[in-house]
Amino acid sequence: MEDHSLAQDCPKPLLHDFQKLQAWLEPLSDVARVECDGMTRLVSHLLSSNGIEHFVASGVLVDLQRIDDPAASCGPLCGVTHWWIELGSSYVVDFRARMWLGPDAQHGVFIPSARFEYRTERRGMLSPLPEPVLDLMAGVKVSEWPEFDAARKGQR
Repeated sequence: MEDHSLAQDCPKPLLHDFQKLQAWLEPLSDVARVECDGMTRLVSHLLSSNGIEHFVASGVLVDLQRIDDPAASCGPLCGVTHWWIELGSSYVVDFRARMWLGPDAQHGVFIPSARFEYRTERRGMLSPLPEPVLDLMAGVKVSEWPEFDAARKGQR
């Protein structure tokens, strides 16, 4: 993954309705049996295929509520190595935070709450994988996923 500076190379402000973007990606989240790195690859592929600017980010996702609670035994539940998508305008795409941090973690396309901190260590783009590999990862034909504009028009 190429490394990019924070200030110069952030994606442009989000031009898409984030709720519609989430509705378009959510079904993939339900069927793909992959962890955060795999889900990030799948989402990145779909975003790129639809001309939606983004960066792949990796680092640590931290639950600040647990880390500040002396009664909590943190361990891996306070912070985990993680992968996600950054869209610009502070939006994140993350369909796997709950896998590691439980049901209170945010899910989908959102601006992170004060409770969960995405500590970016690397940002860039991944080398694309062939669509047949992505199809195997997703358990569905990613190559046949509807275009985002078609999904927005209810043509799913």
